[in-house]
Amino acid sequence: MHGEALYNEPVIRQAGEGGLLVEFGDTLDDRVNNAAQAFDRRLQEEPFAGLIETAPTIRSVLVRFDPLVIAPDEVRTRLSELYGERDWLDAGPPHNRSLWRVPVLYGGAHGPDLDSVADRLGMDPMAAVEAHASVRHRIYMLGFAPGFAYLGPLPEIWNLPRLTTIKPEIPPGSLCIAVRQTALCSTAIPTGWHWIGQTPFRSFSIERDPPFLVEPGDEMLFEPVDDALYRRLSDAAANGRPVGSREILP
Repeated sequence: MHGEALYNEPVIRQAGEGGLLVEFGDTLDDRVNNAAQAFDRRLQEEPFAGLIETAPTIRSVLVRFDPLVIAPDEVRTRLSELYGERDWLDAGPPHNRSLWRVPVLYGGAHGPDLDSVADRLGMDPMAAVEAHASVRHRIYMLGFAPGFAYLGPLPEIWNLPRLTTIKPEIPPGSLCIAVRQTALCSTAIPTGWHWIGQTPFRSFSIERDPPFLVEPGDEMLFEPVDDALYRRLSDAAANGRPVGSREILP
């Protein structure tokens, strides 16, 4: 997905009988992601009759509608007109987004792929941890599973392919990497990504109101912790106490 194009003209694709996908580029890029999020907010501000829901992704917005209420051609026209309102690639990041500082235990049973990842990078595991924790990670989108966050971008050296096999299940809080991105999960999931760490931080909990903590556009810094502190933080999280910290960005 690491292409070069940013779209200045509408690229609208069919997504079934009741869906259209509005694309802003074909690259992992902050401007493209800002455009998708801003376009999504604009649709939320003035929804049209028949709109069911919208879902922003890393580089696009899925628009679902009821074709019995509004014709697909009319929706396409509305989206094209909205696309022409402004240069969405100059939208800038969302206001009042958050910076989350998230404790992570890297390696061992909580990140069994760390050693192999470090070897691919030509580093020792500690250097790989320091390199990963030094990056300020942007949340590009939520998807795949509840609270599952796609973050990036990592430097080009981290452009590692996905694994050739699937892990049937990794636990909640697992931190994984592939293709210059970090993925943070809040539920147990299968994965083909490299599992390098784990955190007691949960971006999603059905028992919490609201259930989602993080939003696209937020940023994360991962802070390495040792096993003893990880266990204490895990106990705190299990008892309903917050883990990590949050700062509101301008």
